[in-house]
Amino acid sequence: MSETPAQRRERLQQEAVNWHLRLTSGRAEPDAFAACAQWRRQSPDHEQAYRDIEQLWQQLPAALHTDRQRRRALPAHPQRRAWLRRGLSLAAAASLLLAVVAGLYPDYWQHPWADYRAQIGERISVALADGSVVHLNTDTALDVALNANERRVVLLRGEAEFDVAHDPTRPFRVIAGTTATEALGTRFVVRYDGSSGSVSLLQGKVRSSRPSAQGAQADSAVLAPGQRLHFGAGGLSAPEPVDPSTVAAWRRGRLIANFITLGEAVAEINRYRRVPIRLLDPELAQRPVNIAVDLEHIDDWLAALQQTLPLAVVKAGPWLFLR
Repeated sequence: MSETPAQRRERLQQEAVNWHLRLTSGRAEPDAFAACAQWRRQSPDHEQAYRDIEQLWQQLPAALHTDRQRRRALPAHPQRRAWLRRGLSLAAAASLLLAVVAGLYPDYWQHPWADYRAQIGERISVALADGSVVHLNTDTALDVALNANERRVVLLRGEAEFDVAHDPTRPFRVIAGTTATEALGTRFVVRYDGSSGSVSLLQGKVRSSRPSAQGAQADSAVLAPGQRLHFGAGGLSAPEPVDPSTVAAWRRGRLIANFITLGEAVAEINRYRRVPIRLLDPELAQRPVNIAVDLEHIDDWLAALQQTLPLAVVKAGPWLFLR
């Protein structure tokens, strides 16, 4: 399968980070600089990816200066001050280095040992041994355990659609936090952000349950096709109507939502972007919008947004701001 523009951009960004960290480590081999130059000459996109990382790196001196000013204010014995200066400098450099990498690739640090992961902007499908198929949306991680008595999937974070193979002898359960959703031959979507989430039924029948606030009796709800419930610290919500084609639009590379605010729309789009879009105007964030976004061409939607709303899209290196 050919590489999408978003996948190519992400790959080039990652390679650029790797090259820059290698060349600035102080331990680069003599031929590394020539090899990096050759990599940059492969295409204008390669060159731009590296320039973006260089621009990000240039912002580090200001942070180092702030750290240096803080260290100068530390009262200490001269020898201890010298030791602290060296130690804090190393710690600051390490922290800043991690911040650069984690800022562009936060998903690489979360659940690295999960059985299956989709990175930011990625959507993948996994065929399980029982014949079920799991479709992972952007920034999703899950574990799978199949045995003779049960088929269990633990959704660690993100969103996934489950197309479950019928097997009445082995219940299929999806665990998200303390909420368990059980199905026998059905299609449903579970979304989980680490503390709360939702279950949407596309086809068939599911039951979601979780311990009650007292921990004894379990709250439970049965969903019919075209219904959704939310779960969180307060338990399970009552089922509500939902458009199945909207819930699963990401499977077709689309993001569709109606009667939401611009702030909510940007938050949804940011799930698919390695560098999030920032809204600078709180009032603008409350503007009601309906969106239909091609996830492979988010920049086209942003360009069209400037024609329909009184806002401007401002680019600063890899960052985008709406004001």
